[in-house]
Amino acid sequence: MTPKETDLPALQELEAAVLAVWKAHPEMNDYAAGRAYEAAHQFHRVRLRGREPKPANLDGLDRESFELVQKACEKLLTAGPTPTSGTPQGAASPVPLEKLVEYLRELARSVERHTKHGGRCGYLEFVEKFLPKG
Repeated sequence: MTPKETDLPALQELEAAVLAVWKAHPEMNDYAAGRAYEAAHQFHRVRLRGREPKPANLDGLDRESFELVQKACEKLLTAGPTPTSGTPQGAASPVPLEKLVEYLRELARSVERHTKHGGRCGYLEFVEKFLPKG
């Protein structure tokens, strides 16, 4: 998947969920982010297939990251991404489940790529540059 400009607000909301955990727990690394994205991907892929997902078997920072990613997923599925400065209020629409599954898979792959090139926190440090400070 090559993200389009229209995909960026949703992707950034998912990434912001993981970065919130990292900011609260500087000992976190890319592994926890990857596990959170992968568990969310599995969860929503099962939903897409019309089955009931099993609870994620995670603990610690993996679980905390997963729970925040899941909150972001539910928001995206029901209300859509938060409008950005260039987007008129009310322009956001819910993200289809199929698209959410694609986003989560792409984010898991992004963690793998950036960890390989940037080390244990390569993904987190990379993403931090592109998200608004706050």
